[in-house]
Amino acid sequence: MNKREHFVNSPHTGFHLNLQIIADDFAEKKEDVSILCREDPLTLDGLRIYQAGALLKPCYLYLVFGNSLSESFLRYQNIAFVVVGSGDLSCFSESCRILHIKGTLSFSEIFNQIQQTFDRYSDWDSKLQLALGSIDPLNEMLEASLDIFHNPVFAHDTNFYILSSPRHVTGMSEWVHDQRTGRLIAPLSLIQDFKLDAEYQRTLITHGTNIYSEELRGYRILYMNLWVSGNYQGRICVDELQTEIQPGHFSALEYLGSFIELCIRRHNLFQISMGNDSRQFFTEYLSGKLTELQAVTDQIQYLNWNRHDRYLVLRLETQQQDDRMHSSIATLGHIEAQIPEGLAFTYQQGIVVIVNLSFKHSVSSDVISSLAIIMREGLFKMGVSSEFRDFFLIPQGYIQAVSALRLGKKSQSMVWCYHFDAYLLEYMLSQISHQISPELLVSSRLDALQNYDRKNNTELYHTLKVYLEHERNSLQTARELFIHRSSLTYRLERIRKLTKIDLDDPKDRLLLQLCFLLQEKDQTVT
Repeated sequence: MNKREHFVNSPHTGFHLNLQIIADDFAEKKEDVSILCREDPLTLDGLRIYQAGALLKPCYLYLVFGNSLSESFLRYQNIAFVVVGSGDLSCFSESCRILHIKGTLSFSEIFNQIQQTFDRYSDWDSKLQLALGSIDPLNEMLEASLDIFHNPVFAHDTNFYILSSPRHVTGMSEWVHDQRTGRLIAPLSLIQDFKLDAEYQRTLITHGTNIYSEELRGYRILYMNLWVSGNYQGRICVDELQTEIQPGHFSALEYLGSFIELCIRRHNLFQISMGNDSRQFFTEYLSGKLTELQAVTDQIQYLNWNRHDRYLVLRLETQQQDDRMHSSIATLGHIEAQIPEGLAFTYQQGIVVIVNLSFKHSVSSDVISSLAIIMREGLFKMGVSSEFRDFFLIPQGYIQAVSALRLGKKSQSMVWCYHFDAYLLEYMLSQISHQISPELLVSSRLDALQNYDRKNNTELYHTLKVYLEHERNSLQTARELFIHRSSLTYRLERIRKLTKIDLDDPKDRLLLQLCFLLQEKDQTVT
């Protein structure tokens, strides 16, 4: 049966039990129990002893001896019974639900245990309701839930910050303190393990309660993603470390999750990560949506930065295909822990870091080195802008970082960090040929040489290229071309006549070198 099919509990209606929840308590004590029913909805509010002729209600569970069953029970429809001992269960209609207890427990022991189960869940429900109005609702809710799941329960947000973990037992992950915020967070190694785990990636889109297998952690985790207005807010987890997770725990966790989601809507419970407003500002600033000068000035003041501080922009992209970015979000806190003078946020399927180098008199090389472990473990590549001294240039710094990353990855380099300054020439060439093709840009300068070479089987085009590469050093040029210096002099004179270019003019030489590079770029693309 689908565990969500008959979920009717909510904070507004209170928690109702079904036969499965009651059977779980008996199963934990190794009692022989079985359930016979077509459906098992969550509708039970209490326990009654069966009395012949009395009016029976679907909201109660009725306790009856198996040896007292007869065909008279066929008249009951949609009623739940607990049958103690042997009896003819065919006496019930198909619409009834039967919990059959065949062990050695006495009638009074069974009655007391079932009543204790109802009392325990009723007390839990009351504590959850009271927690809604408290100043620390999440901790109170999870603390109250320990007696329901008999396992450690914790909750984390989208950044893997631990929002509540009231009980720590042997075998659980050891949370660490985030240097930036002082809050507890999952260790980076664990976050990266999840990030690379295909099963975990699938769990990020699930709704309702589900089981995460023991393959990664060594034990199963009952979990529920928390969604508000279609947005993933975090997760609540039950680690199977002390007792076995029971089928009824699925319904209980979903009920607990509904309370937490209600708290999120009422109290903005999970919106406690640092810098959310700033991240929203930079997202709009980089996208060009924010153009008001005053808004930018206000943000500078809010960050306690100065407009003309030294700035650096980093762009990180993972080699893993993860369009949801939840796993990358978990890296933000660790980045900011390494770079207290920076602000990290997700943007356009990657991570952007705005660094104020003046904040702690930082050096860009030290900032980049501090991210080496995170980059390696997260399989990231990074583009780095030039250092600049104007907050208003941050959007252009971002373009530099993106361009450096794109050109660096295209170069097939094995390094993980690409500096824009190292790819400045490639960037300029790409911009030069953005609207006009390289063929048209270079044809008027070099086509004459190429046409002459084709017709006369000469190498004037290559000769000029080598001559400029050796900075007009005739001896080195002749050696590389394996020709006599007099032959080189003849070729150069022929080149001057064909192209009408003054090789003594620095501008003409620079233009020719750019044309050669554009020609090579065009041939590479082709």
